[in-house]
Amino acid sequence: MSLKKIKSLLNKNDFDFYYLECVDSTMSEIKKYNFKKNICLMANQQTKGFGRRGTTWESPKGNIYISILFKSIVDIQNHFINNAFTTNIICNVLEKVCNVKTEIKWPNDILINDKKISGIITEIYNNNNVNFINTGFGINVMTSPNLDNYLTTNINAYQKEINNFSFAFELMEEYFKNFHILISHSESILEMYKSRLKYLGSQIKLKINDNLFKEGILFDLNNDGSIILKSESTSETIYNARIIK
Repeated sequence: MSLKKIKSLLNKNDFDFYYLECVDSTMSEIKKYNFKKNICLMANQQTKGFGRRGTTWESPKGNIYISILFKSIVDIQNHFINNAFTTNIICNVLEKVCNVKTEIKWPNDILINDKKISGIITEIYNNNNVNFINTGFGINVMTSPNLDNYLTTNINAYQKEINNFSFAFELMEEYFKNFHILISHSESILEMYKSRLKYLGSQIKLKINDNLFKEGILFDLNNDGSIILKSESTSETIYNARIIK
C-alpha cells in the first residue's frame, strides 16, 4: 500500500493529506497548515507526542500517528461525539484486521486483551470565529511502547502481514464510508461506543489527581463524554480522571 493511494482517498473526500517522516507531535504540526481546508496529517514518528492531561505518548517509528482537522460539524458542547465516532472506527478496523475483540477504557484508550493498542485525543480551536476540531490518535502497529504499570500490544502480534500504511488506508476507508453517521449526529455512535466500554456497570477506582481517589460503579456515559460514578449514597459526574481498578 502506497502513500499515493492514501492521498487519493483523502483527496476524493475533500481532505488534503500530508505525510511527514518525523514531527514533534501531529496535533501541534497540523496547526501550521491552512485552516481553510480539511486536513489529515500522518507521521512515522513523534518526538514529543502527548496524550490526555499532557501525559507523554511514546511514538517510535513504524506505528500510526494521525491528526484530522476540519471545521466542526457539531456544537462544541457535543464535540465528544467526534471522539466516540473515531474510536468506533479504529475499533472496527482493529477487529477486522486482527480478528479480536476490542474494548474502550474510559476516557480514551483502546484495548485488546487488556493491553493498550491505541489512544485518542481531541482538541477544539477557534480560527477567525470558526470552530475546528482536531482529533489525534496513535495506533501500535509494529511495536509497543514499554509503559510502567500499563500493558501494551500491537497489530503485528495478531496480524504480521500489515504495515502502518496499509492499516492507515483501511482505517481511512472505514472512516469516510461511515462519515455520514457523524454528520447526522446519530445516536448509534454513542450506543456503539458504550457497547465496548470496559467496566460499564462495574465497580471502579478513579485517580482524580495525585492526592484524590474515588470509588464507585461506572453507571453510565453522558453525551459529553463524562461518566456517572455511583456509590451507595451519591451519584457524581466525573469529567477528567483515570481508571486504576
